[in-house]
Amino acid sequence: MIKGVGMCLMKTQLTTSQRLAGYAVFIWSIVYMFPHLYWAFGGKLGLSILKPSISEIPQWELINWIASAILTAAGLLGIVLIYFWNSKLLKGLLLTITWAGCSVAASHGIYGIIHRLLQIAGMIEVESGPFNVGEHAYVLWDLLLFEPWFLIEGILFAVLGWCSFKKPTNRAIWLILCTLGVIIGIVTGLLGVRFA
Repeated sequence: MIKGVGMCLMKTQLTTSQRLAGYAVFIWSIVYMFPHLYWAFGGKLGLSILKPSISEIPQWELINWIASAILTAAGLLGIVLIYFWNSKLLKGLLLTITWAGCSVAASHGIYGIIHRLLQIAGMIEVESGPFNVGEHAYVLWDLLLFEPWFLIEGILFAVLGWCSFKKPTNRAIWLILCTLGVIIGIVTGLLGVRFA
């Protein structure tokens, strides 16, 4: 075993909640990675639940390779935080990445859910006109599957970071930072900038 890794693992006294949060992030991210990996390899199953034009763009497979890599990295972040949370050198970097993941994923999910609900309610038009369930079934799939996945991923990242702190003050600061990050993400979404 590498000396630094062994020392970090020996000093680590994880709580059950830390371990569960790390594995939850890993499992949630990897499960969502599999369809993207399948589509990256040219798979066609499940494309009917997506916006029809999305799978026809020339970069479709590349986009899914990138998504697969990002989701794998997100999952591994959960594992890395389990084993290296006590490393002063890595903890700040890992928590910054976790905060960014929380902010982007949760704000994406919240914005997406609200946007899709407004489209279904007829308050915002879908790209091709008013919402029609036969023509715009992908809006429902987005609302019921994809956007909630992002929201849950963001919540899991927030919980993972929260579990990495022991002091109540640090945990409160973490939650405030996550909330601010999500608010900034939602505001950028309203300004037309979406990260996924």
